[in-house]
Amino acid sequence: KSLFGKRVLVPRTRAQAGALSQLLMENGAEPIEIPIIGIEPMEENARLDSALTSMYGYGSGSGYDWVVFASVNGVREVFKRLEHLNLDARAFGGTRVCAIGSATAGALKERGILADLQPRESVSESIVTGLTEEGGVGKSILLLRAEAGRDVLSQGLSQGGAKVDDVAVYRTVIPEESRERVQSLVAEGKIDVVTFTSSSTVTNLLALLGGDAASLSGMTLACIGPITAETARDAGLTVDVVANKSTIPGLVDALVEYFSTVRGE
Repeated sequence: KSLFGKRVLVPRTRAQAGALSQLLMENGAEPIEIPIIGIEPMEENARLDSALTSMYGYGSGSGYDWVVFASVNGVREVFKRLEHLNLDARAFGGTRVCAIGSATAGALKERGILADLQPRESVSESIVTGLTEEGGVGKSILLLRAEAGRDVLSQGLSQGGAKVDDVAVYRTVIPEESRERVQSLVAEGKIDVVTFTSSSTVTNLLALLGGDAASLSGMTLACIGPITAETARDAGLTVDVVANKSTIPGLVDALVEYFSTVRGE
């Protein structure tokens, strides 16, 4: 196995264990899970509450033509809010649902919702194209995402003629409890590979390292997709691996190929 014995840093939220760690272990690697992203609900929920309650009231004639879930965390936080409002998945009974990424689609399925659209790639441009092909032009779209999410999606949909209600449902924070462990692992050379599963994992890991991008030199840096890779390069990092498919399995496949062909291990 080409990843045998590789010590791989797996960034995650406090609440997520992972599919990534499991796949790495199946390929012989030693995952080192460290919380890099903390997820907090928004302090002000008025806009989200208004959107959810209005949809519930419409039933078969939703106030939105499409609802777009940008992440698994977004699904989790929205359903927490639904429970708080004493509502359930019927809020989405009168609208079409778009899930960005297979994991997001899976999180929705667990809650009884089958996504009507899952774009081929989890990048904003592909999502805009997918929604446009599905008749999104001129439609009303509720976009549910992280506070610090890219606004390219919202702008692209708006420019395509859609009416977009862009609502932040959670924010990402840096888990300070991880700072000392991350710094010691890096300083002691106990990490061979760093995986970045989102742009936030790039910026948060560097923040935990005090902005010292050079401290990661000599390690193999792998990104789940082109947007994450762009963030890493902009931060001064040298990216070795970019997954062809922006999924966890795609990231692991790219690492296996890298070490078996490029590195010949």
